Amino acid sequence: MIRKRILLGFLLGSLFCVGCSSPPDSGTAPPADSQARGGTLNVGLHLPLPTLDWQSTVSHPLPMVMGHVYEGLFGLGRDFTAVPDLVDTYVASEDGKVWTFTLRRDVKFHNGDTLDSRDVKASLERWHAFGPRGSGLAGLEAIDTPDENTVVLRFKAPMGRFLLLLLGSDDNKAAIMPREIAEASTTPGMVTEVIGTGPYRFVEYKEDQYVRLERFLDYSPRTDEPNYQAGKKVADLDEILFWIVPEASTRIAGLESGEYDIITEVPDSEASRLRELDDVEPIKNGPGVLLYMMFNHQQGLTSDINIRRAFQAMVDPSEITSIVVSEPSFGLTNSSIYAPESAFNSETGSGSNQSAEDYLKSAGYNGDPIFIQVISTDIVQRRVAVALVEQAKRVGLNLQIKSYDLSTWVTKRQDPASLNIYTSAGYWLDPSLWHPEFNGTFPSKEVGFSNPITDEIFAKLASATEFEQRKELGVDLQRAFYEQVALVNLGYIYRLVAKTKKVHDPYGNLALGNLTLHGVWIDHAN
Repeated sequence: MIRKRILLGFLLGSLFCVGCSSPPDSGTAPPADSQARGGTLNVGLHLPLPTLDWQSTVSHPLPMVMGHVYEGLFGLGRDFTAVPDLVDTYVASEDGKVWTFTLRRDVKFHNGDTLDSRDVKASLERWHAFGPRGSGLAGLEAIDTPDENTVVLRFKAPMGRFLLLLLGSDDNKAAIMPREIAEASTTPGMVTEVIGTGPYRFVEYKEDQYVRLERFLDYSPRTDEPNYQAGKKVADLDEILFWIVPEASTRIAGLESGEYDIITEVPDSEASRLRELDDVEPIKNGPGVLLYMMFNHQQGLTSDINIRRAFQAMVDPSEITSIVVSEPSFGLTNSSIYAPESAFNSETGSGSNQSAEDYLKSAGYNGDPIFIQVISTDIVQRRVAVALVEQAKRVGLNLQIKSYDLSTWVTKRQDPASLNIYTSAGYWLDPSLWHPEFNGTFPSKEVGFSNPITDEIFAKLASATEFEQRKELGVDLQRAFYEQVALVNLGYIYRLVAKTKKVHDPYGNLALGNLTLHGVWIDHAN
């Protein structure tokens, strides 16, 4: 989860209840003698795997499955910053053009081979060529391997600490695999074998039925404290079976009957009932998903900044989230463009200093219709749009809804003659992750946002090597976004997963981002 930009409808199954568990404090697992290790964990997964090639896609549910098989040079910690995984130590040159990584020693692949720098070089070269996030290495000049435990990345221009997040991202993983497999897998979406270094090894995928993983007995864990997707990863299960169960009602019935131990994407209509069951525990899952409004910045009424400022001034995020979620504790008003769990979260530079009516007067607005486009099958998008229409009426804005099928919706949001407004959602944990949507090309060059101030900030973010410097730049970017009304913050919402009470999650990983089962164990006495 770095940035997880998802259609609002994908969040429909993520609506929530009071009394659901929050992540426990990090800390240590129960003593070994209190655990009944081993057994099979059955997971009811809401989507099939579109491919086994995690390097080539951002599609779900690859992170939830392959995150247990593959590792990268870096992984995400509990605060969703990048921390070392296969890397032991690293250093950047003063000019940020050379990054040197020393690998952990004696790490084994699932085929028995020992990891070395040649594997990392081949894996990164493949990810750079095929991965959506791999394009972030556009300035890469060379990957050198001066010895078997050292990898050196050389860039044409300064590369900042965002590099570490790119290498640790769990949406499109820079997964490290044996050199022979990386070099033989020359087609995006296809790998010759699924071989990683993670605590579980891939056994089989029965398409649209299940994925089976087994504990890797020769796994070489880190020695530092468990830290979500990094740190010491504990494999307490003999086997994990991910059952493909698209129907939410079937997943829930399976959880109640004991067929599944954990299920993903729990609908809000069932949340309160699950809370009352003796053997089931619903878990609030973050980081917070930002709902936000996007504009046609180049043509039509919304190209006028005063019109956009009127929307910014009129929006009541608490009202929006109260429509999307079932319980107030699963909706959050936070003015930052970075998730509340992000180290970059700040409420600096937000808000409007005039009323929506004043901005409309400055724009010379005469009541012409402004359209918000929604996907016809997306209930949450429709709910958000209805709420925005009502808020717009209060200030004299004539906002109207246009409903399309998915393919038409995608086409229309790229068309400057059609687009006024649409809404989106996602996890935003680092300021550089905003760049693809705000560099003047998204969703098309004819409608996208670009500004010399934000362009300069993005450039500085790309080259900054110190976290504190990047944090200050993140505040600058947020301030500039709000001053130019690049988007409008509609509030944050959280998702819901559920487990049986025989499943123990001592590190609170089930409450964090994509499904991560490190340290999870089953109490066979229950």
